[in-house]
Amino acid sequence: MISFQFIINNSFLTYSTHPITVPKTQVEYKEIEQEGFSQGGLTIIFPKGERTRGHMYYGKAGYGPYYQIRSYTNQDLPKYLEIGDKVIILLYRDKTSRYSSIEYRD
Repeated sequence: MISFQFIINNSFLTYSTHPITVPKTQVEYKEIEQEGFSQGGLTIIFPKGERTRGHMYYGKAGYGPYYQIRSYTNQDLPKYLEIGDKVIILLYRDKTSRYSSIEYRD
């Protein structure tokens, strides 16, 4: 399992893919590859149990490579998520599926 902290931001709430950038400061990117999260779909689970489909995106920018958890376009977010909410993102899997859970943190 991989976990990291995230603060809900404007990009997450307004962009059609609701990106969550995996921070290099909290996660070794080789872990994402070793655990099998770098390919294939994810089920994204929100704090109150709502679900949507997504995937892990890999890209390169001026500061280097990055990973983002993204939903597929035109997926609705729960209305209760707000800018500034502090959450923990969990990446985990079972034998056949991959999941990303978003949980509130204190």
